[in-house]
Amino acid sequence: MPAPSVRLSGKRLYIADLAARIEAMESGGAPMNALAYRLYARRMAAAMEGYPLGLLAAQLGRAYPSVLDAIESRRFEADRVLGGPRGRSAGVVMAALLRHLNRHRRAAP
Repeated sequence: MPAPSVRLSGKRLYIADLAARIEAMESGGAPMNALAYRLYARRMAAAMEGYPLGLLAAQLGRAYPSVLDAIESRRFEADRVLGGPRGRSAGVVMAALLRHLNRHRRAAP
């Protein structure tokens, strides 16, 4: 079995390749294909499993914003909290919006 650093290096290259493909579609450098886009995004999320997210952000975050988006999505799915300086206030607004929608749904005939 290869050393952990070799495995992480291979994963990092795979994640970088997928991120480059996603960003090429987003920027218009490659034709947008919804099926391929979803496939690349799912594969990238699967490849990120077990990779230290802080390390991944430091290594690929500047070059590939889609990696940072995937990390943020993963954190939101795990913690149900948005990160960043405005994360807490966004959570408060989201909770208020959900309460408002639930009240109107119950009040509707």
